[in-house]
Amino acid sequence: MLLESALELQARIFSTIFNFVELPATEGMETGLPGLFLDPYLLETKTARPRKATRKREAEDIALGVSRADKGEAQLAVLVQSRNKIQSRVVEQIVESARGEAEVLYIGRQKPLWTTVRNDPIRLGVSISPTTVAYAGTLGCFCRDGISGRDGILSNNHVLADVNNVPIGTTIMQPGARDRGKAENDVIAELLRFVPVQFGGAPNMVDCAFAALTDHGRAEDRHTLYDSSDVPQPAITMQPGQLAEAVPGMSVFKTGRTTRHTQGRIRAVNVNNYLVDMGVGVARFDGQIAIEMDMSPAQPFSRPGDSGSLIVDEEGRPVGLLFAGSASGGPGNVGITGANPISSVTSQLGVTLI
Repeated sequence: MLLESALELQARIFSTIFNFVELPATEGMETGLPGLFLDPYLLETKTARPRKATRKREAEDIALGVSRADKGEAQLAVLVQSRNKIQSRVVEQIVESARGEAEVLYIGRQKPLWTTVRNDPIRLGVSISPTTVAYAGTLGCFCRDGISGRDGILSNNHVLADVNNVPIGTTIMQPGARDRGKAENDVIAELLRFVPVQFGGAPNMVDCAFAALTDHGRAEDRHTLYDSSDVPQPAITMQPGQLAEAVPGMSVFKTGRTTRHTQGRIRAVNVNNYLVDMGVGVARFDGQIAIEMDMSPAQPFSRPGDSGSLIVDEEGRPVGLLFAGSASGGPGNVGITGANPISSVTSQLGVTLI
């Protein structure tokens, strides 16, 4: 079916099967199809609801979307979050309404990624940002400043300093702003130094920044890279005193805010004239590392929000600092990731990994 037909079907199911109420569009709000539908049950107060429901509501544990059919056309996506609902009458009704042009998929109960919530202890790979922005990036690792002697955290310039724009002394929070971090409760550090990103064709070697830890009141797990489980389990122990040189074909790993723990393979080293859209302009980087995914089934090594992740080898030795990536290309067409060699990061920033 056509995309518009799938959206119209979605709206019809919300109305006739789920018994949702469509809200009128308010001025200045463009809802489009399928419109804005709300479950009237959720609008009631708890005291107004019956103490015991005779049966589960039809809408409970079922999400609706649009996916692509084999021939490239649209079809209804029925995303079921409870196994008990997969063979239910309501799912049969939905498929019948779609005249068979529906994909039923069990997705389980959705939870926030552990990397995007407040962590205590603070772990490598969690969400961070300055308190003055609206995005979130990744805490790479802990390090020590060679000038002040203060301990702190390592990430990108574009994560901790918003591409040269955040003043020194600005507080840094975990989780980051995009993950509902709050300046009054979640501050863990303050921006101390960053290597400026240059534009106009001048070559950059790194995209990095250092924030000194403040009295945050949380424990710190400084050496463990955790896996992608909802309850994270240790995957690799980082070896801060043993920096590794990137070599083509080397297997590498990272834990980051968006894709959590992933495995990749170094495709190329000493990559020069590597152009990166920094949001405020295109910057050239030289001496970089290009990384492709190395997982089955194909999964991206990184996605937006993973910037700042520490990249290590199989033994946990630091190899690079993740700073860029594409959404396509490479094996599986899931993108290529760019990284600064970690030796360039530590020397230019003046820090030591701890």
